[in-house]
Amino acid sequence: MRQEGSASLLLAASLGLIAVVVTLTVGLASAAVGRAKAQSAADGAALAVAQELIVPSGQPLPDIAKEYAERNGARLVACRCEAAASDAVVTVEVPVELGFLGSRVVTASARAVVDEPGGSAAGLQPFFVARLSCLIDRVPGVWIVSGFRTHAEQAALHEAKPGLAAPPGHSMHELGLAADLGYPSEQAERSAHEAAPGCGLTFPMSYEPWHVEPAA
Repeated sequence: MRQEGSASLLLAASLGLIAVVVTLTVGLASAAVGRAKAQSAADGAALAVAQELIVPSGQPLPDIAKEYAERNGARLVACRCEAAASDAVVTVEVPVELGFLGSRVVTASARAVVDEPGGSAAGLQPFFVARLSCLIDRVPGVWIVSGFRTHAEQAALHEAKPGLAAPPGHSMHELGLAADLGYPSEQAERSAHEAAPGCGLTFPMSYEPWHVEPAA
């Protein structure tokens, strides 16, 4: 009887330990998802403000940042959004439920630099530039926010945004085969995605609707 009781206690302790490990694993996974969600929301909001600086619609810049943050399940915390600025810096937060561990708020910031319409194609592969030109011709107002990146630039970006940017040596930007686009409107974004196949382009990541690459 004593052995059976000891075995029962050992089993209960083991199950308890397993429950704790599972809870911690789920909590960490939820936190990682929350960080990625917050960063994506911050990036989208910053790009939206940058687009407004290029092609003004008259809507207040903080309102635009707030709208895009909320669209991605985040809350706008701060927006350095000045009409005469050459960049926009947005900070958002996302509440994350960690199960038995309770909840926490994840914060993320993003900066988008304003470029002229059309942007810079320097460093991109010539055939990719031709395909991008096709898309830009079909969807007026679309421009290149970020194109070719050196190994050092990708390393710095990955260090700043490890959950979003690929490690150096693993990004198509370093090969001149990826670009981040800016859109003057939501309709332009939809039109760009619709026109992409006809120009030999693809948007491979649903959570980054601005990231475009050549189609295989």
